[in-house]
Amino acid sequence: MVLSSRTSPARWLLEATCHSTHSDGPAWQEQLQLLCFIGHFDKARDVWVVRIGVLDIKALATLNTLFEAAARCRTRVSFQPVTAPPSWSGPVFTGEGDLARLAASAADQGRRLGHLPAA
Repeated sequence: MVLSSRTSPARWLLEATCHSTHSDGPAWQEQLQLLCFIGHFDKARDVWVVRIGVLDIKALATLNTLFEAAARCRTRVSFQPVTAPPSWSGPVFTGEGDLARLAASAADQGRRLGHLPAA
């Protein structure tokens, strides 16, 4: 579930995705070597997925690796706040603080006046 400012849950994660190289050749192998230790590959969306629940040194290193893979393989990285699944046992962001308000307001950008958030 993607967050909006109207449905901000108490527990959320920053989901970072790095788009696949769409090949089975050397570019895919390079991407695999860089990203297999920090996230998982979502075949349905054709992206590498990393979920972050705290901004610490490890999270910054993870984000750096994502951007390095995207630069080397000429793909892109996207971010969106998502609700932490009940099975998530790692750290989470809460609905409090500047970062949560920024993420929730960013989730509302691009929606036309009067349009309701997607449920």
